[in-house]
Parts: sequence; structure tokens; C-alpha cells
Amino acid sequence: MHDNYLTIDYDALTVEAMRGLVRKLLYDISERGLPDKHHFYISYITNYKDVVISDALRKKYPDEMTIVIENSFWDLNVDKESFTLKLSFDGIKNTLTIPFNSLVSFSDPFANFHLKFPKVNYNENKIKENKISNKENIINIKDFKKDK
Repeated sequence: MHDNYLTIDYDALTVEAMRGLVRKLLYDISERGLPDKHHFYISYITNYKDVVISDALRKKYPDEMTIVIENSFWDLNVDKESFTLKLSFDGIKNTLTIPFNSLVSFSDPFANFHLKFPKVNYNENKIKENKISNKENIINIKDFKKDK
């Protein structure tokens, strides 16, 4: 037995694999296009760090947004951390950059395939602010322990 025994974080590994599946799928689509009647609904956190969207879209969707990748999308590029594409909103093409870590859900209704991602640690700055501003909501576990 090893002295430095670590537990396996299956939840984190599963989420990483799910993001990898979406990354690979979008990369393949960027190379070959969408097959048959497949189309994707992708929800993501708009205020996640490194999300790039227009000010108008950010104002309209301050927390979360769902995009549809179907017939009208352009310039889909996928890298290790994010994907970028152009979509039309009210007749205006907008470039969006969406980090894989900002994903909330992915769905391909044609294949009846759906993924839901946990919404944790989505914005380091926001979390730090909340920790500072919510100190009065912190409960000390010592308050509940019985003295021995």
C-alpha cells in the first residue's frame, strides 16, 4: 500500500470526460459540418470569466444563455479551453467565445442525447466577492458540537 494514497474524484473525472466529448464533437463539426438532422442546444454561463459576447447579448442574458447550432452558424473554431463561432441574433452576426468550463448543458434532440454540467466554481472573481460579502452567513461547526 502506498503512503500517499489518494482518493479518486470520479465526479471531476466524469465532468472532464463530458466536456471532452463536447469538445471533440464540436471539433468534428468544425471540420465536416453537421450530419443529417443533428442540431445542438448549448447552455452556458454568460458571466463566466473568458466568455466573449457582445454587450447587447450580455445585457439581455446576464447569467445564462442557450444557443442553437443548427443551420446558420459560421466560423466554428475549437481549441482546448473554448470554442468560438458566429451566430445571428436579430439579423446581426455576433462572435461568441464560450469556454468549456462555462457549460451548463448540451443537448442533441435528434439523437435524444443530453448532458447536464454542475454549476460550481463558475466565476472565481464572483465567488471571492460572495465569500467576502457573505461572512455574516457563515456558521461555525463548533457551535453545534457537544463539549466532551
